[in-house]
Amino acid sequence: MAIFEKGKLKVFWEKGEVDLSRSAVSKDLSAVGYDSEEKFFYMTFDKAIFTDPVTIIKTVLDAHGFVPNLENILSCLDSFTFAAYARTSTKGNPDASNGKVTEYFPCLRFELPQKNKIGSTLQSFYDEIARYESKVSNDKNIPWLPDPDVKKIKDLKAEISDLKAENLNLQEQVSALTQQLSREQKSLSRASRALDSQRVLPDNARICRVEQVDLKRRLVKVKCYRKVFDVPTHILDRVPDFQARCLITFGEMEDEPVGIIFFDNEELGDIERRVAELLCVEGDTFKARDSKRNEFQIKAVNDVESESIKSLRRGMKVVVSIADGYVVRFSVLGSIPSGQFVSRINEKFIVHDIARNQLITIPDGNDD
Repeated sequence: MAIFEKGKLKVFWEKGEVDLSRSAVSKDLSAVGYDSEEKFFYMTFDKAIFTDPVTIIKTVLDAHGFVPNLENILSCLDSFTFAAYARTSTKGNPDASNGKVTEYFPCLRFELPQKNKIGSTLQSFYDEIARYESKVSNDKNIPWLPDPDVKKIKDLKAEISDLKAENLNLQEQVSALTQQLSREQKSLSRASRALDSQRVLPDNARICRVEQVDLKRRLVKVKCYRKVFDVPTHILDRVPDFQARCLITFGEMEDEPVGIIFFDNEELGDIERRVAELLCVEGDTFKARDSKRNEFQIKAVNDVESESIKSLRRGMKVVVSIADGYVVRFSVLGSIPSGQFVSRINEKFIVHDIARNQLITIPDGNDD
């Protein structure tokens, strides 16, 4: 009997087609189906959770015998809508197409591909293919020219050959420099032994070579025989270059250099010197400012610098040497007594003679 009729189930997808404001959402309407008359597929949201539209479309296309390619997927997306799967009450008129919706459940709906029906997305895809084919056709009429940025195989082989030759040349240079370094080391060792044997130098003096310059710690590492000594740059008159030769005098303990003189005037490159005025001195730290109003705060990094800083006073002038962003040396500007200046000049002449005649010739006879 009509009184027991539950109502008609239908998919509504057009806006304004039905009023759902007074209808209840019912999960009992969960469904998946295909409307063979209007040729569309529908699925309630509870069936589509944790998936995506493209995956659903590809599954439905495959199930209905369609190839799940981009063309068919775009055709389905043109008709893809979020709809309502609803139960309607026709109130005794079962032939009515639209009745009052008593309950519904959200669903998705899309039509399967039809040859005589092309949507806007699919048409855009066809237009893009047509433009590409037109461009390709036009490009075929243009004569092909090689890309100037792409090297040919012969050019690459020639470049590889040149690089191999250059590499071989560099290896020969390294070998020659290695041999030269070995000869220099042997020469230095012989010269030092000759000077020691002839007693030309005092017992506490040695010829050494700079092995490393530590800019951050303001230290010069010099090698004498097999020992390496740390010499603060503060006791030097300049910051020497790598491999510079020097004459070092030692104190009572041979591990404590007390004086150092270099054989040449070569200095570490890129050194900038600035004259600065002391602003304040506190313990082993002082602050100074140069003529460009750049301030330097320098803390002693060894005992020699600490003792020197203790004698500084506000207003004194210092020379600050800078390299690679580090303060590598500082010295106090002051007057040098004439006698001390003359002694230094004579000392330089002696050092020059020693450096020029490192291998001393022993006379055949003794001059009495």
